[in-house]
Amino acid sequence: MGTQFPRRPIGEARRTKSLRISASQEISTKEEALESKDLLELIQYGREGRSLEFKRSTPWTDKLFKERIVKSILAFANVRDGGRIIVGVKEESGSYVAEGVDQDHLATWEYDHLSRLVAEFAAPYAEFALDKCVLGDKSYIVITVKEFAEMPVLCQRDGKSQGSVLRRGAIYTRTHSCPESSEVRSDSDLRDILELAVEKGLRRFLQTAQRIGLPSPEQQSDEDRFNEELEGF
Repeated sequence: MGTQFPRRPIGEARRTKSLRISASQEISTKEEALESKDLLELIQYGREGRSLEFKRSTPWTDKLFKERIVKSILAFANVRDGGRIIVGVKEESGSYVAEGVDQDHLATWEYDHLSRLVAEFAAPYAEFALDKCVLGDKSYIVITVKEFAEMPVLCQRDGKSQGSVLRRGAIYTRTHSCPESSEVRSDSDLRDILELAVEKGLRRFLQTAQRIGLPSPEQQSDEDRFNEELEGF
């Protein structure tokens, strides 16, 4: 029987420390590999959140489950700082049970398989890492998703499985109202995505301006600022 953890909140600072991924970092299995204590902390968090989702042990051969994973990756890509999906934790009677991933299931999971599937649906693309982690006598699959690099990630085609959860043209996110991956429906969720895109666009503009030698606001001389103020009269 798996280890059972009751749902319970923990300090927001601790949660952020566990899940935060710098937008400037390149995600790789080596750099983002979880230590045992970090994985345990995520599981003991006891509930899903905007940056954390649990999935029960399922083989990669399950077509509908694969599309649910893709949907979650597209959603986390549209959230500031991204997030993580942990496979091997199931919900049972209001609590999360750390059952681990069945060894037969674990053998079916490969990064290349997931990467090819995500590439079919993500436009322009989604960045993520896949780690197989061991905690005690149990194995877990941890998918770490990075926030989008330049443009929000859209779903570019309909899903293929019966009862598919993927729709062409949809923008998925992790909602504020409840911890789930769903299409953008509220103005607050859409505003979050647009603000992140604007920030990234402004950052690229400033980097380009600096590269071609345009002065930044901090580099303006007192005389230049004085002349600009005179033009306003």
